[in-house]
Amino acid sequence: MEEEVKKKKNNKFKAFIQKNSIPAYTSIGIALFLLTIMITAQVTTMSKSEEILEGKRESEIADSLVSLQRDYDELKAKYDESQKIVEEYKTNASTNDSLIASMSNQINTLGLLAGTTDVQGEGIIITLYDGNSSDSLVHDSDVLTVVNELRVAGAEAISVNGQRIINTSAVRCVGSVIQVNYQKVAAPFEIKAIGNAQYLESAMTIKNGVVDVLNGYGLKVTISRESSISIPKYEGTLSFNFAKQGE
Repeated sequence: MEEEVKKKKNNKFKAFIQKNSIPAYTSIGIALFLLTIMITAQVTTMSKSEEILEGKRESEIADSLVSLQRDYDELKAKYDESQKIVEEYKTNASTNDSLIASMSNQINTLGLLAGTTDVQGEGIIITLYDGNSSDSLVHDSDVLTVVNELRVAGAEAISVNGQRIINTSAVRCVGSVIQVNYQKVAAPFEIKAIGNAQYLESAMTIKNGVVDVLNGYGLKVTISRESSISIPKYEGTLSFNFAKQGE
């Protein structure tokens, strides 16, 4: 009896196992199959990604090579152009030297005319002194009169107490002080003029000329002819706010 009972139990257990093992194996199989597909897809994706990356690297390298080649061609062209310019300068050295010398002379001439360079040459020195009374003081108009007469007489450079006179220079009275180029100056006023010394002196001392007029105001005026006078350059700023070059 016991053996029969055991056999029945074993048969029931086997039947249970057989009945439930098929879905279990099926589930495991499906899971393993899906896992295999996923692993295969991942490996394939990684392989393709490496190919894409390698393709990008190759493309970038190619682009870099093209860019470098372009830069090299541009530099080579500039180098060749520079070499041509150097050769032209070597070939035309004498012409260039003449051109540079001519330009330098023009610059020097313009500097002399503008008053931006120190100058030296023969000329005269006129000194104005205050008179003996308060009514015979040197005024800005007296200094300006002498400066204008010197210009008319052909003076090439003029200074007042070391201040270079140029076209835009201002000689004016501010209170009890005279200003030249906006710098205070005081008596005695030493006015230097470079030019034909004999002609300049004659122009100043002509009868009823500037010296006679100033003497009539009670001022003391002295003139000396000099073989060499030094006049400094204009130290101010040269600028134009409204005047422009014509078209």
